Amino acid sequence: MGEAVVAMLWDADGVLQHLTRGLPGWTELLDGLGGPGFAEAVFAAEVPAMTGAETMRDCLARVLRDFPSADASVEDLLGVWESFEVDEEAVALVEQTRALGVRCYLATNQQDHRAEYMRRVHGYDAWFDGVFYSSEVGAAKPAPLFFERALAGVAAHLGVGSIAPRTVGFVDDNAENVAAAAAALGIRAVRHVPASGVDGLRDDLASIGVVLGPA
Repeated sequence: MGEAVVAMLWDADGVLQHLTRGLPGWTELLDGLGGPGFAEAVFAAEVPAMTGAETMRDCLARVLRDFPSADASVEDLLGVWESFEVDEEAVALVEQTRALGVRCYLATNQQDHRAEYMRRVHGYDAWFDGVFYSSEVGAAKPAPLFFERALAGVAAHLGVGSIAPRTVGFVDDNAENVAAAAAALGIRAVRHVPASGVDGLRDDLASIGVVLGPA
């Protein structure tokens, strides 16, 4: 496989955290609060918040003005993005990867409210050598700019001028993000299928050269 992986980029949703068990999907949750078409409007409004161009609070306030009959406040809607569970077994793989000497970095698309919630409530930043939340990076996956800035951030953290993309691994559950990282920049990327669980994640890491010990 060539050079060893020296740094690993980790997605969050679908890899390290999942929607709270027992809850309906995002669309059903949001449409249940605002009626048909509400979820679609919210997702569209969220786009600028993903890159930090607007706050999520402002985006949601704008949507609510367009849906005056919605049975929800901005606070209610923000709570939807707090409805997830951290996969502790997956997080343990981050720890094991770091124990191998591979630096680990969070690389996730998150608007400002959710990034702050992940940081404050779940302590995400403490699990990694560095974090790249899209709303703070100023670009979102699958845009090449996100990965370019993440690589620059990794290099800065390591105290080097640049880092060879082929020595950086990346795991994400979104095929488009994986393709963008691999095709545009040559990052050693792999798609994780959430249903495969932590064993599948372990195999995914091994496929790009990060071989962990037995569970």
